[in-house]
Amino acid sequence: MSEPSATPISPETLRHRLARLKAVPTLPKVLETVVSALEDQQVDFERVAELIEVDQALTSQILRLANSAFYGNQGTVGHVGQAMVVLGTVVTRSVILSSAVLDIREVELQGFWEHSLGCAVAAGAIARVMRRDNPEQVTAAGLLHDIGKVVLYKELPDVFVEVVRRARESGRRFRDVERELLGVDHCDIASSLLERWRFPPSLAEPIAFHHTPERARLARWEVDVVHMANTLVRALGYGSGGDPCVPAIDSGPWKRLGLTPALLDRTLALFETNLDQALNYALFQ
Repeated sequence: MSEPSATPISPETLRHRLARLKAVPTLPKVLETVVSALEDQQVDFERVAELIEVDQALTSQILRLANSAFYGNQGTVGHVGQAMVVLGTVVTRSVILSSAVLDIREVELQGFWEHSLGCAVAAGAIARVMRRDNPEQVTAAGLLHDIGKVVLYKELPDVFVEVVRRARESGRRFRDVERELLGVDHCDIASSLLERWRFPPSLAEPIAFHHTPERARLARWEVDVVHMANTLVRALGYGSGGDPCVPAIDSGPWKRLGLTPALLDRTLALFETNLDQALNYALFQ
């Protein structure tokens, strides 16, 4: 990301631009059809795969994720229908919704993509070490946990730059500066978006509450994992969330997860292994 501009942004400009966030982003019609089909309990994977395969970029992303180190299927998943079986409908739907409109890689902030990828790998590692079901869902939530920042970057790029500038110069948290300028933060922005896109609680709550885990109601375990993964990745110095701060781990998630020193060591070892594999495979590239 180029050096942030110091140009001040007036409160009136901010109010007008913040109002724009309520109207974006929307999905193309063909993807609305795909998402609706994935919500059907009797989903026809072959029919949905045919719809997805019309979009070459989306097909590539789904196949790469299914073949990534997250799932241990490198090079063995050859078509979209098979990938959907590997990923499940919830993760497939989240990939479609996020990549179709909001590409994390587009954010011009050094280390942002790496932070998102790292959080995904860390969340998956915690879930696997704790032997929890459906680790792919917390992996997806980790990948998308900062999607509110992506919306802010795409729709209000100069505000995003100003937030980064102030956070760096003052040493404050990104979300504190967001609230100072906008009255909301990236979690609030994401929450509104995910409600419109009808994300299930297992994905929506970890994204919306990864900084405030005690607010979780329906997906507390998933929220705790992403909260922990976000801090773990920042503490390891991997990637950047746009500020110099390492967020504190709330006592609630730490106690509920029961990560002993031995389990934490196993988590870190698995994280390093899976992260290297994911990077070598060039996930989503």
